[in-house]
Amino acid sequence: MGRGRGIRQVADVLRTEGLGRFLQLSALSLSEPIRTQRLHRRVAVDARQALSKLGETRQSRGLFIDCGSNIGQGYKFFSRYYTLDRYDYVLVEPNKNCLPHLQALRSEKAAMEIIAKAASVKDGYAELFGPPPDRSEPTHEGCSIVQSHNAGLYQSQPFAADLVETFSLSQMVRDRRGLYDVVVLKLDVEGAEYDILDDMIRSGTHRDLHAAYVEFHSHYASNSERRNNGAVERKIMHEFREAGTRISRWI
Repeated sequence: MGRGRGIRQVADVLRTEGLGRFLQLSALSLSEPIRTQRLHRRVAVDARQALSKLGETRQSRGLFIDCGSNIGQGYKFFSRYYTLDRYDYVLVEPNKNCLPHLQALRSEKAAMEIIAKAASVKDGYAELFGPPPDRSEPTHEGCSIVQSHNAGLYQSQPFAADLVETFSLSQMVRDRRGLYDVVVLKLDVEGAEYDILDDMIRSGTHRDLHAAYVEFHSHYASNSERRNNGAVERKIMHEFREAGTRISRWI
């Protein structure tokens, strides 16, 4: 984030939500290094357990589904643990400006599928929303099919001229689970995670995952949505753990 945009964002939060909200977001930002260290440890444990499930035969492979790949930040992080010699990757990103960056990540060591669509609860089309033009970059990380995804920070506007294609993530998991011994999910879809995870729980496909890493966005929701979203997040995590699926917050 450029310094000018960062200053404007701080000013907007102070003006619209007050000092308390600004301090809350500041504390969240300052705690990120600690949360990152904890995530490293959890992912390492999850990956070791997944490797034991894959067994010793070279034919046994896992699948890592990365929804909200942007320019590959999550792929670079997770492929150190869910390694390319044992896992194929599906990178999902609806922002077409990110696709050349993802194509550049292709490796001869593993199969990689790049899907230029938005994860959702159904097949169809949706509008893609992002920040105001003065804060926007071609590969902006905050694009979403949910218009109110960052309502606590700014009022979203249409990001792309054309609609983006959507697909059912639950259906994808069902389709792929029969082909792989282990399926792992990273979900960073800017507010769309609530509907998607609820759909997975209702359909039972959350039971087909070994682990899920989810960035929840209640911190960036409007005041009216923040408390409700927090309760929904706790319920989702409880349902996953009850099903025996490891779930952690992705940063």
